[in-house]
Amino acid sequence: MKPKRRKYDTKEHRSARKRFGREVSAGRVSCWRCGKPIGPGTLWHVGHDDAGVAVVVSDGPPDRTIRNNGFGVATWLWLDGPVQTVDDGGDEPGDGFQLEPPPGGCSVRIIRFPGAKEGGGDWIRVDGDDPERPGMHATDTLDFMTVLDGRIVLGLDDGEHELGPGDVVIQRGNPHRWRVVGDDPCTYVVCMLRPDARAGAPRQVQDAATAASTDGPRRLVAATDADGRSFALGDGGAPSMMSAGDTRLVELWQTGGPLATVEQGGDPPGGWELEPRGGGIAYRSVRLAAGHDPGDAGWHTTATIDVDIVLSGRVELALPDVPPVVIGPGEAVVQRGTNHRWRPVGDEAAEWVALMIAVPDSDT
Repeated sequence: MKPKRRKYDTKEHRSARKRFGREVSAGRVSCWRCGKPIGPGTLWHVGHDDAGVAVVVSDGPPDRTIRNNGFGVATWLWLDGPVQTVDDGGDEPGDGFQLEPPPGGCSVRIIRFPGAKEGGGDWIRVDGDDPERPGMHATDTLDFMTVLDGRIVLGLDDGEHELGPGDVVIQRGNPHRWRVVGDDPCTYVVCMLRPDARAGAPRQVQDAATAASTDGPRRLVAATDADGRSFALGDGGAPSMMSAGDTRLVELWQTGGPLATVEQGGDPPGGWELEPRGGGIAYRSVRLAAGHDPGDAGWHTTATIDVDIVLSGRVELALPDVPPVVIGPGEAVVQRGTNHRWRPVGDEAAEWVALMIAVPDSDT
């Protein structure tokens, strides 16, 4: 079901959701990653109806899904320029595959590469690469990548860096390439942000990225030296983290304002802030301990477009006046300025990554 660029009234939305639910329960919708039937909740786009009430606008697998010889790509969100309202963006336009979004835009995709069992394991080739350095390429984007399952090697000019489930990579227009490790496939999510020079200098300058010894996710930050060679600038934990027991919130990257260059951003100074710094873009890791119940204090709203991708466990997303949604590993929610609350489900902690893109104030 394709997310529409118009608003739904509650009655129309509930009717469409009910019809789609029958398709899922009948087993006529399959997971593009494993081919098995899926249940309700694989992808949810959350917005508001004409009365301003938070509703699920659409659910189901993304329309723009490409499968070929063990490879798979599905686009969860496409923005064709700088964000102006929480209703911006949707499905990728056209019939082809665009590697980079337009200036000021963004793509969020889940990508599957085959392992040795399916003929994979070599460097993933790209159009126009050098046969002497197969697969090596660079994009004019700031990329946030997180491994969902399997293992994969990130090839930089300084060597090979093996990654596993939960590991995060921040890339800033640097040369790189990919190769799956082992027999099984690797699936990861990547958010590609294209800078727009018209954005100007960031409103809040972030600290230079450093690696720390923490119990948060591993974060590899890539960079390019003066000779154009790529290298791992830092490989370890992100230093900006708020934790209590098995619950933690980790700042993986903040741009400090609308993105003007691929080098922009780093670790935020000071304490935790809910909204992205300087009206920019935040990439975060969230972990809620099993049994964590935030109560009424957990309800919150941000002036952002969010994409939340579950890594492990199951988590309930509650919206006012509609049934809650439960999502699990490899599933995602696209939120559009809705009032909501998160709560882990079951006896396992829930962990996910969140991309938050700030919407400009109407008077700026």
